[in-house]
Amino acid sequence: MNAFRTKATQLKQYPALPAASVDRFAEILESSDDWQLYRINPLAFAEEHGYPEEAALDLFIHAARVGLVDFSYNMICPRCGGVAHAHHELDEVESTDFYCAVCTSSSPATLDDQVEVSFAIHPAVRKLNIDPLADLASYNRFHFSQNYIISDELRELRRQLIRHFVVLTPDASKRIVFKKAKHSTFQLISIETNTSLLINLGQADGSVGSAAAIPFSATGFAQKELASTASALELTVHNNTRARVGLMVATPDLPRILEVVARHPTRIRPFLTAKMLLNNQTFRELYKIQHLSKNLNLNIKSLTIMFTDLRGSTEMYDRAGDVFAYSLVQEHFRILTASARKFRGAIIKTMGDAIMATFSTPADGMFAALDMLKEIERLNESIKADGFEIGLKVGLHEGPALAVMRDERLDYFGQTVNIAARVQGLAAAGEICVTPTVAEAPGARALASEAGLTAEAENARLKGVGQETLVFRFAQRGAAA
Repeated sequence: MNAFRTKATQLKQYPALPAASVDRFAEILESSDDWQLYRINPLAFAEEHGYPEEAALDLFIHAARVGLVDFSYNMICPRCGGVAHAHHELDEVESTDFYCAVCTSSSPATLDDQVEVSFAIHPAVRKLNIDPLADLASYNRFHFSQNYIISDELRELRRQLIRHFVVLTPDASKRIVFKKAKHSTFQLISIETNTSLLINLGQADGSVGSAAAIPFSATGFAQKELASTASALELTVHNNTRARVGLMVATPDLPRILEVVARHPTRIRPFLTAKMLLNNQTFRELYKIQHLSKNLNLNIKSLTIMFTDLRGSTEMYDRAGDVFAYSLVQEHFRILTASARKFRGAIIKTMGDAIMATFSTPADGMFAALDMLKEIERLNESIKADGFEIGLKVGLHEGPALAVMRDERLDYFGQTVNIAARVQGLAAAGEICVTPTVAEAPGARALASEAGLTAEAENARLKGVGQETLVFRFAQRGAAA
């Protein structure tokens, strides 16, 4: 039995994964070429092979758990689409911003759009025979995200600006000649190390003349600029590493690049972001305890946070006894988890009878809340004959948040979390209280209306919030607030 079949057998041990789906998944991976297995976009994989998106994500996340594939957290430059860094652990992701040596500029390290999550076949399953230094095309394919589809105009400009591609063997030197003609500024770029050397010719205050030498180490170029008094420079680069390295010789022109991008925008193919992964219920369940840094501090620009609570659970414990009440509360948790999963969200934690959940978009959060109310009502229909009924109270708010480690689990921190909790406190049983971005999410009001809920706006003073907050209360028509 080959490695793909062995891993498929392990995947089938998970009840949530249909055996036929696992077999087909393994067959597709096994028949794929090495480049296709290097940086897999699971959303594109789902579209190409006819899998529902959530089913494909479940397969890849489980596959990472059994060692069929590995996670990669790629820091994508929004200007050029280059992979500035590829990390294997979430806590290696930069917490504030990250630098792109190609564009010589920094970008915010937000989980929403700049951290691409991809998968690569585990080397124990198949060792990929990919040589990124074979030629410039291979180098670009290896180091630039295939999800950033640049225009023909930008591709042509890139071809003009990248003048040479140089490969240095271990412990060897290469002489590169720069001549001042149309350009007096050049750039040596190492994407592997995300470093670059800016070379300026004809500088009166230059530190070198017509010849210079510079070392290249495992961390790349030690200096960022080199100024020469001459109009031509012969630069000797010595590779002090034990590996082959590639260098692009370019004439930097960020203004022209930005101009071309503005006229001919780069098309971004949908991909799995780190925010989407953290809001995936399967990921939260399979990776409950992660050995991540306690100093983890990652930025999310927009996170929809939900809090819920139960009405009537304490009375039910008194009247029905612990066994029945406990089983009912657990069934309520199962319903809420299923609704969160259905709308691409995840349960972050439970607190007594309450939960905290997160979603990537306000619409997903609102749809999940409406689904929860519907399913809790179905549950009530089955227990009303015994004289019992529970009521779900839901609150939602959208805003920026920090992903942090708390009690060895990924959690969220910030004012957005506080406001979501306070908004939930305004809701009565069977109601959903939300802030404006959630209330105005596409399709939210229409779906709420179909469920018999109407929205009323009110200004509320929330504890810990300096000014009044506009809140929309979705309640059954004619119900008292």
